[in-house]
Amino acid sequence: MRRLSELTFKTAYHKGRDHIARDFYLPSMERATQLDRAVAYFRSTAFIISWPALRSFVADGGRYRILCSQVLAESDIEALNEGYSGRVDQELAAKFRAEVDGILADPVLRAPARVLAALVAKGTLELQIAVLSNQQMRAASGRIFHDKLGIFRDSFGNRVMFKGSMNETWNGLSADGNLESVDVAASWMGPRDLERTNLEDAYFEELWTRNYPGVIVRAFPEVAREEFVKAADPNWEETVDALLSAEQGSTQPDARGRVLKSHQASGLASWEANGRRGILAFATGAGKTFTAITAIRDSFARLSEPVMIVVPDRTLFAQWYDELVETTADFEAQILRAGAGHSRWRGHVRSWLAPSDRHRIVLATVQTASSADFLSEIPTTAETFIVADEVHRLGSPKYRDLLDDERFGARLGLSATPERYGDPEGTAALLGFFGGVLEPRYTLEDAIRDNVLTPYFYRPHTVRLTQDEADSWQRLSADAARLRARINSGDPTPGLAQKLQNRLIARARIVKHASAKIGLAADVLRREYENGQRWLVYCEDSGQLAAVTAALSAQGQTVLPYHSAMDGDREQTLRWLSRRGGIVTAIRCLDEGVDIPAVTHALILASSRNPREFVQRRGRVLRKADGKALAFVHDAIVLPPAEPAVVATEDEADHDSLTTGELIRAIEFAQFADNPASAADLKAIALTAGIDWRRLTGLGEEDVDE
Repeated sequence: MRRLSELTFKTAYHKGRDHIARDFYLPSMERATQLDRAVAYFRSTAFIISWPALRSFVADGGRYRILCSQVLAESDIEALNEGYSGRVDQELAAKFRAEVDGILADPVLRAPARVLAALVAKGTLELQIAVLSNQQMRAASGRIFHDKLGIFRDSFGNRVMFKGSMNETWNGLSADGNLESVDVAASWMGPRDLERTNLEDAYFEELWTRNYPGVIVRAFPEVAREEFVKAADPNWEETVDALLSAEQGSTQPDARGRVLKSHQASGLASWEANGRRGILAFATGAGKTFTAITAIRDSFARLSEPVMIVVPDRTLFAQWYDELVETTADFEAQILRAGAGHSRWRGHVRSWLAPSDRHRIVLATVQTASSADFLSEIPTTAETFIVADEVHRLGSPKYRDLLDDERFGARLGLSATPERYGDPEGTAALLGFFGGVLEPRYTLEDAIRDNVLTPYFYRPHTVRLTQDEADSWQRLSADAARLRARINSGDPTPGLAQKLQNRLIARARIVKHASAKIGLAADVLRREYENGQRWLVYCEDSGQLAAVTAALSAQGQTVLPYHSAMDGDREQTLRWLSRRGGIVTAIRCLDEGVDIPAVTHALILASSRNPREFVQRRGRVLRKADGKALAFVHDAIVLPPAEPAVVATEDEADHDSLTTGELIRAIEFAQFADNPASAADLKAIALTAGIDWRRLTGLGEEDVDE
């Protein structure tokens, strides 16, 4: 048996500078025979199985004592003090039984909770409750309910005390998890450390033995304990191994040498716990495709189900096909292509998706997969595993027929922004079919923090509509307001809704094609572009792309256009940009999923009120690449003339104004940027326009045709 005193510790460990798990926690656990923990609440203990040393700790007779809290009303505390404990104990039992039921029902917490239950059943783990009144809670000066206390002990009498924000979770312990810190003292490391260790040791013992003034400690309610023990995992050792593998990421590289990162592994674990259903909400660039392919490979390894993958466009179709060919070669998977120019699927889909000893995949575009001919060939046995990339598309009325429970079993959706903005019906259909959005989401902020995406600077550039453009905008706004009022009043005149839609589309085009954007693009590239940089200029359509390309060429800059109807090899254009740098002008075909990590700068001329579009465009430039430490996003923000000739109605000016629509996108861009001054500039614009910028976060509109 090794001693704790063989170790030397720092007085404090801080995530980012120190590896808390490797340098402190795990070496202590490997030598300890007892761990005492005071934690805030019972639910916070549910991940403590993240110990690589847990098996040996249990095998050596290790003992683990947890003291968790519950806050009660003053009247309940008075009842306890007066000896009337029956009612309060019933209340505690009900609360903790609900807590047990909650963690066992939670797809993320269930497996580790069942391991905890197994330790309780074995007698390794003891639980007690420290009860505080609201008044005592306010006067507790931190102690066990704000600070977190732990004490390791070995069989030789050595002790290590630690206090701080750290949890025994993978995110709490790992080098790439949450930012945590812990203070440490050891009984053998000098008189000051011994004094601190003795103080906290005595404090915990007084609490545990119910002798600490002002705190009432009670046994964990038996009814809740029994409910907990019923869920004990008889194979807890194997579950620990599986959870550790999931938390730390797969250690087996795929054909491209990739291994699962912790957020990807956690996402798949949550999906499995949710009955192999759900939507992974991962930030653009956070590895949605690789995560899904890992799920497909696992399906091939364990099950005989056929797989169907639905993608939004030809570019992603080709990207998925290349990945599948390479990463499923060891399974000798057969791939049937449908859509994107491949028409030989007719008459073969039914047999391809039938149960078989062969591993079979159907790769289809959403346009083909939702067609009546294709749908008629999908078996109604509910055995096909469907993977939907950019899953928000399937909520559109055009594609919603694909969401059929009779045709599919396992379901995995992928999207950085799953909800459909301004389309509650489409969102409800998506979430109902796929089984909801899996938690935790992996946001852009998470990805930048974890070094999955590149930090960025945001540079908004304001341009103004010409007076003619502004007059047209205001006339269309007034028309739209009148039509909306007639519709809301119940006017039965046919075609009003379509007329309103036409006015809104025409009005949006004014902003999207604002003439000042061409001069802005030329000015920004003239001032900012340097040889070796890789710029992507997002244009609204082919007309704007041609105008921007001409303006840049006129000032001596070489420009490579990129669009679906271009002459030449589109892939070669992207390869040229990656290798040599330069300027690429592009339209919407680069929005979803195309991997161009070498891009360092983006200029966004294409105005959009759909948050998904501008999130995806930002994501294109934030992907990691060698030598790329920082990305730059330039954005054209269109404003009305300083003195518009026509004033919008109060409703239009407040809810649907030009400035509001542009700022929705800009504030989303600015809030996660490394230069917070950009957000301050935008808020100043909002205040000048009389707009409460705080109401703009989370707003937006889905595209008309999606």
